Parts: sequence; structure tokens; C-alpha cells
Amino acid sequence: MVLYNDSAVVLRTWKLGEADRIISLYGAQSGKIRAVAKGIRKTKTKFGARLEPISYVSVQCWKGKELDIITQVESIELFPVLKRDLERIRKGFAMVEVVEELVGETGADFDIFKLLIRALYRLEACDSPFLLSGYLWKLLQTQGVVPELDTCVECGSQENLSAFARSGNGVVCSKHTNVTQISSDALRVFHLMSEGELSAALSLPDSELRLEVEAITVSLVETMLDHKVKALHLGGY
Repeated sequence: MVLYNDSAVVLRTWKLGEADRIISLYGAQSGKIRAVAKGIRKTKTKFGARLEPISYVSVQCWKGKELDIITQVESIELFPVLKRDLERIRKGFAMVEVVEELVGETGADFDIFKLLIRALYRLEACDSPFLLSGYLWKLLQTQGVVPELDTCVECGSQENLSAFARSGNGVVCSKHTNVTQISSDALRVFHLMSEGELSAALSLPDSELRLEVEAITVSLVETMLDHKVKALHLGGY
């Protein structure tokens, strides 16, 4: 078997047998990693704590046919502040679960890894009402999903852009039905996120606008995945 090292974020874990766990991680070099941590449920060492979801770790694994085997793990950042705050940990779980659902076994995408790490460090340091929406929007962009914000995707009009197409491919004007209404303020926030001014969006105070932006962004993600993501609906997201 081949031995390899990587830095990775723990996305999810499952019980395996009486003592083991399957650990899903996203690595900077390896992309999606599915590996077994042997005996983790019967030990009282820090090994288990380091492999909890929303942890940034350095891992060493043996490459297996179906599942790899974790041989060593060291903490890089466990995000203790995030994990002590209910609102932040809900967002953290949403961030890692979307990556778990989104990426396949197709190798690494460093843009996704970098985006996830930056979002978790930001969440640890200073939460923002619009952080989850901004993260999801940028994640959509890494997948080539860039909704049209300036022109109606149904008829090409640039006037009265007051809704989002249910398909998720962009805004539509007031002539069309079976759409999701969007306020001009929410459209402005999406422009900020799309045009490299995410910090301006993250500085906005909490309000009903955050709920509107979040609902649309979550809908776009779930439309792309073609199913609901449970963690995105914890706490009323």
C-alpha cells in the first residue's frame, strides 16, 4: 500500500463495527478522502477529538482499495470558539456538509479547499450574518454556477428585474411567473458577492435581508445538487 500525507478538513464521520469510524475529509492535495480510523471509539486519546467534523488536521494514511486507513493525525486548528457557539457550529456543519454532498471522488480542487478553510477561520474569528450565504455563493462559482444578475434570463430585458428563475440560472423580469421574488437590496448583495466585494456584504448587519439572501442561496445550492441538504436547514436557515 502507498503511504501519503495531506492537510484536510473533517467533513463527516460514521460508525464502523464496534470500535472504528469512517472519516470523510477534504484534503488540499487529495480532494475527497474516505478513510478508517481504527479503534477510535474505544480509545480515550486525543486521536478521536482531532477527527471530529469541522476540524482542520494533518493526516497520514495508507491508500486502500475502497477505504484508506488513517495512521497518524495532528491538529492544525480545531476551531474551539466556533464549536462552543450554537449559531456558529450550525453554520460550520452547513459548510462542511455541502462540500461532502458536492464533491465526488474526482481529485482535489484547491479552490474549494481554500474557500472552506478561509470560511471556517472567519467563522472562528468573527461571525457575520452573511457569511454562510457568501460562502455558498462562492462555492457555486467554483462549480461554474454563476447566475445572471443583470439581464432577464427569459426574455433579455434589463428592466424590472424583480425575481429569480426557479431553475437558478439568474434573474427574471416582472413579466414572468413561477419565480422566486427578490428585493433590490438582495440583488445588490448578490452583486457584491459576485464582483469581488464580499467583505462589503459580510459587514452588513443582521436583518430580514439576510434571511432572504440565505433562502435564495440555499435554494440555488439544492437545485444544483437536486436534493435538500439537512444541515442547511438547522436553526431555520
